[in-house]
Amino acid sequence: MGHRVRLNEAMPEASVEAASAGHHQRRFVTNVLWSWSGVAASLFQGIIITRIVIRRLGPEHYGIWALIFSILDYFWFFDLGLNPAITNFCARFLATKDDRKINETISTALFYFSIIGVMVCCLAPLVSIYGPRFFRVEPRDQREFSTLMLMTCLSWGLCITVHLFVSALDGFQRFDLTSRVMVLQVVLRSAGYFIALETGHGLVMMAGVFIATQILAYALNFLNFRRVFPQLRISPVFVKLSMFQDILRYGIKSFVASGSTLVLQQGGPLTIGHFLGETAVGFYGLPSRLLLQAIDAIVRVGLVTRSSAAELSVTGRRESVIALGVYSNRYSLTLFMPLACFMLIWGRALILRWVGPQMADNSGPLLPIFLLSYSLVLAAQFNSSSLLFGVGSHGGYARGLVVEAVCYVGALAVVVPRYGIIGAAWVSAVMMIAVRGIYTPWLVSQALETPFVSYMWEIYVRPLLAGVPVVVVGWALKHSFLPGQTWTELIAAGAVCGALYAAIAVFACIAPQHRALFFSRIPVLGPRLVPNRA
Repeated sequence: MGHRVRLNEAMPEASVEAASAGHHQRRFVTNVLWSWSGVAASLFQGIIITRIVIRRLGPEHYGIWALIFSILDYFWFFDLGLNPAITNFCARFLATKDDRKINETISTALFYFSIIGVMVCCLAPLVSIYGPRFFRVEPRDQREFSTLMLMTCLSWGLCITVHLFVSALDGFQRFDLTSRVMVLQVVLRSAGYFIALETGHGLVMMAGVFIATQILAYALNFLNFRRVFPQLRISPVFVKLSMFQDILRYGIKSFVASGSTLVLQQGGPLTIGHFLGETAVGFYGLPSRLLLQAIDAIVRVGLVTRSSAAELSVTGRRESVIALGVYSNRYSLTLFMPLACFMLIWGRALILRWVGPQMADNSGPLLPIFLLSYSLVLAAQFNSSSLLFGVGSHGGYARGLVVEAVCYVGALAVVVPRYGIIGAAWVSAVMMIAVRGIYTPWLVSQALETPFVSYMWEIYVRPLLAGVPVVVVGWALKHSFLPGQTWTELIAAGAVCGALYAAIAVFACIAPQHRALFFSRIPVLGPRLVPNRA
C-alpha cells in the first residue's frame, strides 16, 4: 500500500487526472450497457404484448390499460422529489465515505414513504369509485375499470415504500444490479401477460401479474442494496428531521420538475380520455408509447449521467461535466436517429402490419409530429436535465417545466375538443421544443459557464447530418424495392437504416477515444480494433 501511495505521489497531476477520467469513462460505458439490457427487454415486452392486447381485446381495452397507468403515474406527486434526492445524496455521501449519512438518508426517507403508502391505500377506494365517471368509460367496462384501479392503487401504496432502494442503487451507480432485476421482471411479466391473454382472463389477471412482478422486483432490489452496502442500518435512531429538511430542500425542486413532467406525460391521455373517450386514448397512446420504449434507452443514460455529474461536481471537475453533457446528449441522439429515420418513412406501414388498419389510420398521422419532438428534445436533451440535477442547479429547469405544464394543459383544453388527437400532438411538440429543447440547454450553458451556441452545435449537427443520406436512401427504397407490405420487407428496411446510419455515425459522431473504448468492451472486436498498451 505504501508503494502505491509513493507511486501516486510521484505521478504528475495531469496523469492522475487522465487516469481518473479514463476510469470514469469506462465505468460510465459499463453502466450504460447494463442499463440498455433492461431497455431491450422492456422494448420486447412493449412490442409483443401491445400487439396481443389490441388484437385479442380491441382498441377500447388497450385504451383502458393505458388510461389506468396514466392515472397511476399521478400518485408520484406524493414523492415530493425525494427519490432523485436519495440518488444524489447517496452518490455524494458514497464519494465522501460517510456511511452514517447514507443510513440517515435511507431511514428518514423510508419513514416518510411509509406514511405516504398508508395514505394512498386509504385513497384507493375513492379513486376506483369516481374514476370511471370522470373518464367517460363505457358502462360495460366500468366495473372492470374500477377493479383495475383499486388493485393498482393498493399495490402502488405498498411499493412506494421500498422504491427508494432502487434510487439508492442508482446513487451507488450499480446499474448492473437494477438492470438484471428489470430483465427478470420483464421476462416474468411478459410470460404472465401472455398466459392471462391466452386463457381469456383479460386485464384483471394482467394487473395481478403486474403487481406480483413489481413486488418481486422491489424485494430483489432491497436485497441487492443490502449486499452492496452491508453497513445499512434502518432504525428510528437514524430518522432525522434535519436530514429530511436537507432531502426536501433538494427534492422540492425535483418535485416541481417531476410533477410538471407527469402532467406533460399524462396530461394528453387524461384530457383526451375526458373529452373523447378511452378509444381515442389508445389511438393517441400507441405511437407515443412505441417511441417512448426506445427513448427509455436515453432515460437510462440520463440516470447514469445524473449520478456521474454529482460525483464529478463534488470533486470540482467542471470541464469533465461539460464534456459529459455534450457527449451523453450527442450519443443519445445518435442512438435514436436510426429508429427516427425508419419510422419517418415506414412508420405507418409498421403499425399496419403490427396492430391492423384501424390503429394505422388513426395513429399513423401522429408519428411525424412525435418524431420531431422526441428526436430534438427527449433524445438530444434529456441528459441536459439530468446534468442539472446532478450538479444541483435544477431550480430554473423546474420553473420552466411548470410554465410548460400550465401552458400545455390550458392549450389541450382548447385544442382537443376542436382538433382531436392531432391537435394534442402538436401542442405537446411545440411546448416540448420551446422549454426542454431550447431553454433547458441554455440553463446548462449558464450553470457550467460554457457558450450556448457551441454546446448546441456539438450535440445536434453531426447526428442530424448523418441522418440525411439515410432518409434519402430510405425514401428511394420505400418507393421501389421495400414498400413495407410484409414483415420481411420491414425488417430489411430497418436493417438498412440501422447499418447505413451506424456506418456513418461511428466515424462522424463518436469521438476517437470513445470509439476505442466502446470497441474494447466487445470481446471479439476489442483486441483487433484497440491497440495493446503495455
